Amino acid sequence: MFWGFHYEVVDPSGLLLADLIWPTYTQARNARLKWHKPGSSDGDLTIRTAQGDFRIGFEYLTRAFTNEVRFFLNRGDEPLAMADVLFPEGLRRHEIFLRQPSEGRLIRANRWGRVGFRVELAGKDIGSIEEPHWFSLRRQLRLNLPAAMPMPQQAFLGFLALNSAFR
Repeated sequence: MFWGFHYEVVDPSGLLLADLIWPTYTQARNARLKWHKPGSSDGDLTIRTAQGDFRIGFEYLTRAFTNEVRFFLNRGDEPLAMADVLFPEGLRRHEIFLRQPSEGRLIRANRWGRVGFRVELAGKDIGSIEEPHWFSLRRQLRLNLPAAMPMPQQAFLGFLALNSAFR
């Protein structure tokens, strides 16, 4: 009842692949105001899969009118992916840069009132993340990513799109 948000990652047939669970209070690793105990992962988002739990944590890179943020995908203490949300100069939208496991970007590609992103790795488009319908009673995103990409990393990219488009 008190969870912030709960999303399901399902395949086209409706089979549950993962749960993406936001806690009520997220907490940056370098937060000034601490809700959770030092070293605790209670403020991290959880990706729950059949292979185990993965965590999405974050830290502030800059603190200003627009905070720049770095997100991490971890399994235990092992980092699996990292992305930076940065604001260019002026009054422009933030940009998402993928840093690990390889360099890339999530590039906003909205169409007719629907949220969309192109996923670019090493300078090549490898897929997309988009809302399938312009109106829906439940928020949905379609992840069109390579099957070779591990599910936790796909869910991490889905999280980045959700966080960017709807926060």
